[in-house]
Amino acid sequence: MPLNVLEDLCVIDLGFSYTKGKKNKINFLQPSVAGEPQDMYEQNVKPNYFSYNEELFIGDLAQKYSDIKYFTLKDNKSEAMTSDVLLKTALGYLNRSKPFNLVTGLPVLFYFNQLDDMENLLGSLSDQSTYNIKKGNRIISDININIDKFKIYPQGYGIAMSHLLDKNGDLINKHIAKKKILVIDLGFYTLNLLGMDKLDIMKESTSVLLGVEKAYKLLRKYLIENVGKAPSIYEMDQYVKSGIYEGLNIKPLIHRAFRALASQIQNEIESLNIKFDYYFVGGGAAHRVYEMLDLSNKLLFDQLAQIEGYENAGVRKWRKNQS
Repeated sequence: MPLNVLEDLCVIDLGFSYTKGKKNKINFLQPSVAGEPQDMYEQNVKPNYFSYNEELFIGDLAQKYSDIKYFTLKDNKSEAMTSDVLLKTALGYLNRSKPFNLVTGLPVLFYFNQLDDMENLLGSLSDQSTYNIKKGNRIISDININIDKFKIYPQGYGIAMSHLLDKNGDLINKHIAKKKILVIDLGFYTLNLLGMDKLDIMKESTSVLLGVEKAYKLLRKYLIENVGKAPSIYEMDQYVKSGIYEGLNIKPLIHRAFRALASQIQNEIESLNIKFDYYFVGGGAAHRVYEMLDLSNKLLFDQLAQIEGYENAGVRKWRKNQS
C-alpha cells in the first residue's frame, strides 16, 4: 500500500551548523554537535535535550554539558561520524519505526560526487541495529529506521520551492517561476549559488567554501585582539545571538565580520556574470548579510525555509507518482 504523501513525508537538512528536520507539524532543530555523556542532575534536564543510545549527547545538550565534543567540517557529510548519529536521532524522533519517505539535500558543488555516498548511507540505515534515543526524560526505545523512498536535491532548491510551491506541491508565484532566479544559500561551511531558469537548474550553479564559518573566524580574531580570548567556532552562535561576550557588547565586531563576509559573497555572485531577475537569500545567518548585498529584487528566507521547501517538493514528487 502506498504511503500517505504528506503524513508519511519526512524532510532533513543536515547542516554543518544545525540539523533541521520536519514531519507534519513536528520539528527537529539541534546544533550539529555530538558529545561524550556525563551524569546529569534531573532538574537540569530540559524537554528538548537529546541523547543517542546513552552513548552520546546530541545538539544543545552536548554543547552545554559535554567536555569532549564532536563537530565536523568534513566536506563529505556521509562520511562524517556525526552525520550518522544526528540522522538517526532526528529520524528516530520524527518517525520512530514507522515507514516514511525522505527528502534531503547536498551542497551544489558536491552533489554529483557525493550522491552515491549519501544514497548508500540512507540505504544502510534500515539495515542497522535498533537503537534508543532520549528526549528530555522520555526514552524512545527499539527504533528501526524504515525509509520507503528518498530524494536528494541540491541545497538551495528547498529555499526556492518554499516560495514557488504551496503545501499541496502546486506551483504558485508563476510569474517568478518563469524568470531566472539565483538562490544564495548561506550555510555554515558552504555558500550554495543555485541558478534556476524557468525552474531548470542552471549548469553554472556551484558552491564555494565561503560560509558563516569565515565570519566566525574573523570574529574570533577580533575578539582575541579586543578581549584577549574567544570561544570555539562551534560555541560562537550563542554569543553572536546575544551580542555579548565576557560582559562586553560585541555587536560592532559581529557587524564588521559579517560585512567582510557579505563583500566576499557579492564578489562570488558577480563572478557568475549572469543577470538574474530575482535573488533568494536564505540560511540561518542570511539576515546578517542580506542588507549588505547590493542586489535588485531580493527576498529573504529564514532558517527553516529549506526544509519547508523540501516538504513542498516531496509532496509534488510523490503525489504525481500516485496520480
